[in-house]
Formats: sequence, C-alpha cells, structure tokens
Amino acid sequence: MSARPARDPRFRPHRTAAWVLYFGVIAVLSTLFVASVLKNLVGRPRHPAPTGALPTRAALRVCMTDLEILYREQNQRAWALGTEFEGPDPLSTWRLWSPKWEERLEDLSDRCRLDETSPGEDWLPERTEMAAARDAMLALHRAYNAQVNRFAQEEGDLARAATEALSHAREAVGGWGR
Repeated sequence: MSARPARDPRFRPHRTAAWVLYFGVIAVLSTLFVASVLKNLVGRPRHPAPTGALPTRAALRVCMTDLEILYREQNQRAWALGTEFEGPDPLSTWRLWSPKWEERLEDLSDRCRLDETSPGEDWLPERTEMAAARDAMLALHRAYNAQVNRFAQEEGDLARAATEALSHAREAVGGWGR
C-alpha cells in the first residue's frame, strides 16, 4: 500500500471554503424544496367569511345560478380535453384551469355562506342542499383530476406523438385545416 500524501496546509482555507460552499448549496436547495412542498400542501389562504346578514332568497337564486354555471363549465372542460392536445403538454390547459375553478367554487361557498349551519338561520335547508351539491361537484372534480393525471402518466406520450404526427401531416399538406 502506498501512503497517502499529506495535504498541503496552505490550501486548508480553500478546502474549508469549498466544503462550506458545498453544504451551503445543499442546505439552500433542500430548504427551497421543502418550502415548495409545504406551499403546495397548504394551498391558498382562505379569505375570512363575510359577516352581516345571511343571503336573501334572491341572493340564493344568484348563488344557485352561479353553482350551475360552475358545474356546466367543469363538465364542458372535462369533455373538451380531447380537443386540446396541441402543444408539448396536452393536459396543461386542465392543470391551469382546475385550481382557478376550485377557487371560484370556494369563493361562491363563502359568498353564499354554504357552510354556516346554525339552527334557526334563514334559508338553512336551501343552503344545506346547495352545500351538498357543491360537495358532489368537488368529488366529481377530484375524480376528473385523477383521470387527467392518470392519463398524463400512462398515455401522455401517445397524445404528444399523435399531436406531433398531425402537425407533420398538416405541414406536408401545406397548412390545410388551420
């Protein structure tokens, strides 16, 4: 065995600085990673619930109309997924739209006070039914999200390949169909 040569003491400060820099970079990257994960898990901050009088019958009708609009929009988006495969990430439109839709549904819940259930309140049965409809819509939304994510993982390459093949065919034909 050959003996390991002794380290030159003149370079000790440089070695120490290199190790400090190395561990510093690791610490910063680890902190950024953990902060990103925590931010994703915590979600957006909720606005305080409105105070004052509960919604009137006319306000509840508006809330119901808004709830129906959100329901139709969700279903239209889900069924339109197959028509939006253009680009490098064919499901990015759903992923961009989905959190905004959830936020609008939360805002509607706050505005219409769907989660307030004190006995004796005005329009409690109606708001309870609307809250049940909202919960069913959220369950459906979670199922759509699961399907979109599963499709992206399992068949995303096929969708991208089909989009690319169609793009090449368009170019070959001379831009027909644009």
